Parts: sequence; structure tokens; C-alpha cells
Amino acid sequence: MSRWFTVAQPRPQARALLFCLPYAGAGAGAFRGWAAAADPGLEVVAVVPPGREHRYSEPAALDVGELAERIVARADRPYALYGHSMGGRVGFELIRELRRRQARLPERFYLGGCRPPDLVEPLDGLAHASDEDLLAGLTELGGMPQEVLDSPELLAVVLPTLRADFLWLHDHRFTAEEPLPVPITAFGGADDPVTEVMGHWATHTGAGFRLHVEPGGHFFLHGSMERILTAVAADLLERPHLTPLGDTGWSVWREAILRSTGFPAEGLELFTAPEAARAADAFLAGDGLREHFEAAFDAAVEVCAAQATELAADPLLREALTWQNRTMLPSLDGLATPGPRNHRRRSRELMLAKYWQRYCAKNETIGFFGPVAWTRIDPDAPAITLAPGPGLLRERRVGFEDWAIRAYAARVAADPAVRPTLPVALQPHLWLEERLLHRPAHPPLQLSAPEAATLALCDGRRSAEKVAAEAAGQAGIRTPADAMVLLERLHERGLLSWGELPQEPDCEVRLRALLTHGDSAGHRQALDGLERLCAARDRVAHAAGDPHELREALDALDAEFSDVTGLPPQRKAGQTYAGRGLVYEDTTRDVDVSFGGPVLDVLAEPLALLLRAARWLSAELASAYGAALRELYEELRNGDEQVRLADLWFLAQGALFGTGPRPVDTVAAEFAARWSEVFGLAGDVSGRELRFTAAGLSEAIARAFPAARPGWSTARLHSPDLQICAESAEAINNGDFLVVLGELHAAWPTFDCAVFTRAHHDPEALRRAMATDLGPDRVRPLAPEEWPRHTGRMAGDLDGPTDRQLGWAAAPGADPDRLLPAAAVLVAEEEGELVARWPDGRRRPLLEMFAGLVSMHAVDGFKLTAARGHTPRLTIDRLVVGRETWRTTAGESGLAGVRSEREAYLAVRAWRRALGLPERVYVKLATEIKPTYVDLGSPVYAALLCAMVRRAGDPGTRLVVTEMLPGPEQAWLTDAQGRHYFTELRLHTTDPLGAQS
Repeated sequence: MSRWFTVAQPRPQARALLFCLPYAGAGAGAFRGWAAAADPGLEVVAVVPPGREHRYSEPAALDVGELAERIVARADRPYALYGHSMGGRVGFELIRELRRRQARLPERFYLGGCRPPDLVEPLDGLAHASDEDLLAGLTELGGMPQEVLDSPELLAVVLPTLRADFLWLHDHRFTAEEPLPVPITAFGGADDPVTEVMGHWATHTGAGFRLHVEPGGHFFLHGSMERILTAVAADLLERPHLTPLGDTGWSVWREAILRSTGFPAEGLELFTAPEAARAADAFLAGDGLREHFEAAFDAAVEVCAAQATELAADPLLREALTWQNRTMLPSLDGLATPGPRNHRRRSRELMLAKYWQRYCAKNETIGFFGPVAWTRIDPDAPAITLAPGPGLLRERRVGFEDWAIRAYAARVAADPAVRPTLPVALQPHLWLEERLLHRPAHPPLQLSAPEAATLALCDGRRSAEKVAAEAAGQAGIRTPADAMVLLERLHERGLLSWGELPQEPDCEVRLRALLTHGDSAGHRQALDGLERLCAARDRVAHAAGDPHELREALDALDAEFSDVTGLPPQRKAGQTYAGRGLVYEDTTRDVDVSFGGPVLDVLAEPLALLLRAARWLSAELASAYGAALRELYEELRNGDEQVRLADLWFLAQGALFGTGPRPVDTVAAEFAARWSEVFGLAGDVSGRELRFTAAGLSEAIARAFPAARPGWSTARLHSPDLQICAESAEAINNGDFLVVLGELHAAWPTFDCAVFTRAHHDPEALRRAMATDLGPDRVRPLAPEEWPRHTGRMAGDLDGPTDRQLGWAAAPGADPDRLLPAAAVLVAEEEGELVARWPDGRRRPLLEMFAGLVSMHAVDGFKLTAARGHTPRLTIDRLVVGRETWRTTAGESGLAGVRSEREAYLAVRAWRRALGLPERVYVKLATEIKPTYVDLGSPVYAALLCAMVRRAGDPGTRLVVTEMLPGPEQAWLTDAQGRHYFTELRLHTTDPLGAQS
């Protein structure tokens, strides 16, 4: 690095450079903090003129020609200049010098607080003034930082350099030349007199001029750093995937995901019973007779039972249940046949109702009953453009659950004919250093020379037979056969993986490629078995739309799988998000839809407040977990400078996922407490809704959540789930709509999921967008086989070319080109901060190694309200940020002890009245994973609710009730037949600031 430059955060993968020229008397310190705050795609290069900082011993004489040479040598990619005050004048002459040399010119010239070069400079006469007059002149013009004026020691250092700089200004003579062929963007302080004349800079460029006025005086650059860097990034970094979120500084991806139900919202009307509800309420209030209630209730039960019988025979419902739970089909068969309403039939009705509410009311991405569609965000378009296709689905995709193919691969790997041709690899969490094998949470393992030589060849690219052939003759290994025996022993000890496949979609493609590396009978038999499985899967795909054919195809696939593997075709019975079966179906909805400027306008200001709070949450989590990691580091190092990340990772799991107090618990509680203060929820609050304006909350939220920047790289992205309440698309275009925040996935890029990316027409574009926003060298924890809720279908799918897989435990299918074993990474302190030192010499902040795990806590920690008996609806402008909510317990509800249908119905109606609940709600018991839609006026759903409470067992089980918003009448998405569907719009929002260092 040239002595002319200081780079606080090297970013070799950055797409552009920003050279920063300081004001008079200053050096690189004038731009302290800029490197950390800059966009990941931008590397900040601070210019250090002679006579200051590390060049203090040199004469303070500025040579623009020499600086031009250094810029030419350093500018290996597109670049721009920012010059403040005198730095702007230097930058102007520098560009002219570069033009004379016919060198590469900057993409743009940014300057701040700088008079145009052809105007009289009031500072010119100060070069030869006394110290007192020089300081007085600078103070009058606002050209001297107060911290320097207050320090005699600093003044003694700065004054000689100031005189030299002012002498350069004094001797500088403007000569007319052609205007610069470079656009100029000028920044001026609102209280700085220089700003009044900065518009004259427009005469010095032929490529366009802009002037921004920032709060503050001559040194506004410190307070406006974020806005300046945001403007620079917007100019220099091509971001076709982003569009501004109003004037908030935040951006939204132009691509968004529309999740929707596959069954119409009108289906929720099938089990309503308004007359029974009115009769029950009248009876409970003492205004009606019991016999009137019983008559109305019995009539409603009869209607609901008939609806259930009809639904049980519905082909679409049967197809959905065939995918989700074939064991329920006999119950559907029994329900589809008319018969007496005995206990079994009533139980079947409740089972059907529970599935039905899920298919009609919940935007879950699964099967044809939860299709997705990629949509566009276009600020220049109308609020919404909607064009439903002729059918529900545009595309159906049937894929293997990765566990099924990996199970078959394990069976194949046991074949002696195939086994030698499969790749072998050191387990991803281990690191070989000569004859020492480093392991997490264990002392290094001393290997024999043959073991070390053999393991060194196991890179995941070579097959076992190639490793054996190369190992023969080394370290006392006599023959390939001896090496093969050694490989088997190493595998038995858990040090090697052998022919393992990754947890990703389409891993059968990888297996097929591996099996083509041999031509033995075993290989042919293995390929034949794989083709049998694929043919059975294809039969399942072709059975779409016919529940009977689908059931037979799934049964046939199960039989085929068991035949070729000897294993059962199910796993993890009863678990959610576990990929229990052999195959799954994902679908794309047949609709073209885009959202435009009027929707963004409604969202911008209130959503930006939430995003600011999400930034604070990430920064606080970074601080809290940084402190926890620091404590563990000190405990581990025992006087040593470095510790292994693998050991630190092992100890950190308690702070991350332990049952005791965790940093996230403290931060999340404080987050909710601050929001309660902002919303005025700290005391007693009455009413059903609290309404606020974004303008009215802005200052309070700025005080409550004063984060400077995100806590880690991924924390730059947040994914809000939004539900638009409107009768129709026409109503949205007329401005008659409300938006509801379902959830904000803080610090979590939810688009990075195979279930979504495989539905996109250009996944590579998504990968480029992700890399642009997050920068290079993102660290992704490599998930072990039994990692909760992790399947190939849900795996991350937007890895950039430089992103790394962090191996911290035995895990299948590591990519040898991207693997970073935790045991290979050393943690040490540098300049007061803990950093992770990679084997190739790269440095990353330690927290970046844990970013994937801390992001999980950010998602869980983004809760705007603490638990309270009743929380009113919270609305900012036209964005509902919190639905009305009631919290109680199973015991307090009084619903567990009732048995008969009539008494259950009356108990539910009484409970509704006591709490003041609306008719349609979602109920979430602590024993359940997901909330359940409940129509409190429906005999079927009243009975279902009582059964759920009864099943919870413990009277202290928490029970949370949330209003249904939007309701069926606010489901705007229609199909070609005019039926309405619930939707959820998932966005990616990008912070204008990069992560803190």
C-alpha cells in the first residue's frame, strides 16, 4: 500500500473505490468511520498528504502530480473522489491533471464545503498570518473543529500543517480549461456560508451537477456521513435489483414473493352459524330461552355436519390430505358416507375442520394448497396490476426429500464394487496440520504418519481408489490395498465422510453423476435403483389432480424405496418441518402481479421506523454476543494469544441455545420495553386500537433505537411479511386499502431458500443481488444432518462465489471449494477487537462467524410488545404493526372441562364475551407449533377449540388470541372464476449502511 493511502477496511471484492481527500490540516482521520459505514461494494481509501499521521516526518508539501501517479496505480476498478473543503480544490486539480495525462478519470467527483476554484477564497490571506490571526480567521469561518481549538497539544501539531495547506491554497491559481467530463455532486452545510456559492460548481462540469444541503456547518461531513455514503453507493454501484423505499434511505428489492392460499377464502364461510351465535349470546345474557338456543344450535350442527360430509368427498381436499397425511384418508372415507353423528364421526369432523382452516386461511408455502408467485415492485407503476391465469397453478414441481436420496446413497456406498469410486473427505469440522488433527472441544489428535498422509489426500474431490493409489508408497503405505484398509478404519473412527451427498434439492442429480464414474455391475445396479426411484417420483408428479392416482403413486413410491433401501419410507413421525415423506410438491401460482408507487408510498415512512428498530436490535445483539464471546475467549486462551474457533464455537452454544439466561433474552426484553414506551403501553391502556403517525413517532423512535449501523453483514437485510387488506385489486388502485405487518424477519434474508429460488425464472439474478447487498465472504454454518427444521427443500440457495461453508460438526456434502473448517480458524485480538483469522490470511470480525446463528435470534427477538392481558391494535399511518391480541391460559379460559357440544359452544361464547373477542380469531396454545383459525360462532370450531385446550393438559398453558386481519372480505387476490384468496407479500429491504466493524 502506498504511503499516500490508508484503507481501514480492505475490500478486495468491492466493485468501486472512493478516494477521500481531507480538509486543510487533516489526514485520513477526517474520514474515521467511513470505511465501516460504507456499502460492502465500496472500498474507502483515505488520502494521507505529507506532513501528517504516518507521514508526519515528511515536509508538508502537496504535489498533485505525484498524487495523480498514486491514484492511477491504485485505481484498479471504477472509482470516485470525495474532497472536503481544501480537499475539494485538490480533487478538482487532480482530475484536471489526470485528464492531461489521459489517465482513467473518476466516475464522479464529490465535494463538500468547498468554494468553486474561480471564486475568491477568504482563507487565502491566512497562510502568512500570525497564529492568533490564523485561528481567529478559521474560527470565524467555521473552518476549525472545536476539539482542536480546545487542545493546545493538537494545535501545536496541526498549525504547521495548516500553514502549509493554506500556502498551497494561496499559491494556487485558477486557469480556465474545458469543464470536467466528470459529474459533480456537491454537499454543503446548511449553516456554512460556503454553501451559498457552491451552485457555481455547475460551470466546471459538462457532465451534470447536483447539490445536496445537509444539516450543520462546515464540518457537516461527520454528522452526514451515512447520507453521503448512501448517495455515493447509489451512484457508483449498479443496483438494478433495488428501488428506493420513498425518501427514507432504505431500499426494497424489485423482486418480491407473493405467498397465497390454494383454497378460496370463501371456504371459511362453510361452518359459520350466525343464528346459533345470536341465540347463545341471548341465552347467556338472560334475554333468550334455552330451548331457542338448542333449536338454533342443533340446526347449525346439522348444516355443519352436512358440509363436512360433502367436503370429505371433495377431490381437491382429498388430494391435499393425500400429500400431507395419507393415514387420514380412511377417516375422510368414513365421513364422506352419511351416518349417525357418534363420537368417531364428530372427531372426524374436527379433523377435517382443522385441515380446512389451514388450507383456506394460511399462507403456507407447501403443495398446491400453498402456491407462490414472484412479483415485481415498480415505483412507476399503478398500486397494483393483477392478471390471474386460467388455472390455479402455472407450474408444479415434485422433488425428493434429500434424506431419501442420501439414504439410498448410503446403501449404494456399502457395495464393494461402487464404494472405491466414491469421493472421500475429511469431516468438515476437522483440520489437519501436519500430523495433528484438530477437533472441536477435544485436544488435537496425534496421527501416525500413514494416517496423516492419507487424510491429507482426502479432499472431497478424489475418489477412495484415487486416494489409495496416491497414498501407496508414502509414509510406509506399501500398496493401494493397504491404503484402502486404512481409509476404512479412518471412516469407522468418524474422521472421514464417504460418498455423502449434500442437503439440497435435486441431490439425485449429484448421485447419478457419481455413479457414472464406474462401469461395474454394482454401478449399473445402483443406477438402475436410482432410475426406479426417479420413475416412481415422476409417476407421483403425473398423478397431480387425481387424488386416487396420487395415493396409488405415493404408495408405489414407498414400496419402491423400501425395496431398494430396506428402510421405511417415513421418518420423524409427527414432527413439523421435518420432511417426513419421500417427496414433496411445490407450486407456482398462475398469476402475474406487480405492486407500484402508491403501495410503496403507504409503506415507506412507517416501515422505515420498524427497520430502524431492526437495525438497533442487530447492533445490540452484536454487542451482547460480542461481550459473551469475549468472555469465552478470555476463559479459553489461558494466556495464549490465539484460540481455535472450533473450541470457542462449542462453548458458545450455551449462550446461543442454552436453557439459562441468554444475551438474546435481555436484548429482546429491552427491545419490547422500548416499543412499549414509544406506544405508551407501559401502563393501563383502554380501547381496541391505538393510532399513530410516522411523523409523530419519528423522534421518539430515533431516541429509543439510536443504532449507528447494522450489527453484522447479513443484518443489512430484513424481510417483512405484509398482508394487504382490500376488497379487490380495484380497491387497492383506488387507495382503499390497509397493510398489516404479519412478521418482520429481522436480519434474515428469507429469499435465500430453495423453495423460493427454484420458483424464480432467474435464480442467478437473485444470487447477484444477494452478493451485491451483503458483500463477499459471507459465512454460512454447514448444517448437520439432524439440524432442526433443516431440509434440502429449505436449504439456503443464494450463496455467492466467495461465500464459505463453516464446518463445525460432522455434516453431509460439504463443498471442498468453499469449506472453512472451524478448527482451521484462529481467534485473536487485533486493535482491541476479536477477529477470526482464516487459513488463507483473511480476517473477519469474530461475530461474522456466528452471524447465521445470531440472525436466528434477531428473528425471534423482533417482538414489538411484551406479554400483557390485552394489547390493542397498533397502527402507524396505514400500516398495522400489531394486531389486537389477548393473552390468557388454558385454565383461565374455562374451556377444558366442558364435554358436550352444546356446553362447549356456550362456554366458547361466554369466553368470547368476557374477553371482548371478535368472531374470527387465531388461537395459539404454547403446546402447538402454529396458530389455528377459529370461528367462535361455529359449532365445529368451538368444539375444536375446546378439544385443543383439553389436549394441552396443563391449566397454566399459555393461550394467545389474535384478531383475524385481513378477514375473508378483505382477500383481494382473485382467480379467473372470481374466487378470493388470502395473500402475504414478502419483501427484502436493504439498509443503506453496511455492518459495523
